[in-house]
Amino acid sequence: MGVCCNCDKQDIYTEIKKGTIAEGTATMNNLKYIIADGVNSEQILLKLKENPLKEYSLQLFQELNKFRTEPQKYYKESIKYNFDDIVKELIDVEKEKDLKLKWSTKKEIIINNIFNDQNIKQIKSKLVSIKENFESIYDLIILFVEGKYGNIKKSLWNFLSNLKNLDEKKFKEIILNKIDYCVIYSIKYEDLIFLDKDNTDKKEDKDSIISFYFLFNYLDDNDNSYNLISNDAIGW
Repeated sequence: MGVCCNCDKQDIYTEIKKGTIAEGTATMNNLKYIIADGVNSEQILLKLKENPLKEYSLQLFQELNKFRTEPQKYYKESIKYNFDDIVKELIDVEKEKDLKLKWSTKKEIIINNIFNDQNIKQIKSKLVSIKENFESIYDLIILFVEGKYGNIKKSLWNFLSNLKNLDEKKFKEIILNKIDYCVIYSIKYEDLIFLDKDNTDKKEDKDSIISFYFLFNYLDDNDNSYNLISNDAIGW
């Protein structure tokens, strides 16, 4: 069964209009034909470089979205993971704020392309490249979470723990306020080890999936950016 991620469907058309894809390329020419023919251009574009674990990533996205917009459903379980305080605050805040996450198709394509770029060998180099692509416009927070199929909720609590461990004050600021965009990219643990050959101190778990959470917030005039990409956030 497919997963609806409530993506911003206008995103892809705005990006095409702005010339994200070079005019005159085969992709652009095909896309013009596709749009004229009434086919969903977003589906075709993503098919070019779509992450094979995208369905899993969308489930993680949905779970985080639900946590932010329906926190009362997580209160009982939150006690077990010591997140009951933040859930209580979310219950109060979500009545006044729109905390629903948006998935950006444009950013997903850029992230997918960098992860598939054979000229960038190491995983940390790929993440730095992603950061550099967006740093002039967004404060980009990158976190990784280890999880498995069939245990989406556990991955949610792992995500919250990783974010909280970086900085508890900023953790609350991020969770209790608007996040402009969120994109998640997942990769099999065994493939990650292959990319990150320098890491030899971890035992391989072929069932594990590493998911990278990319949280985008527009830089404001006061430049109150979090800049949480660090060895703490991207540690192996």
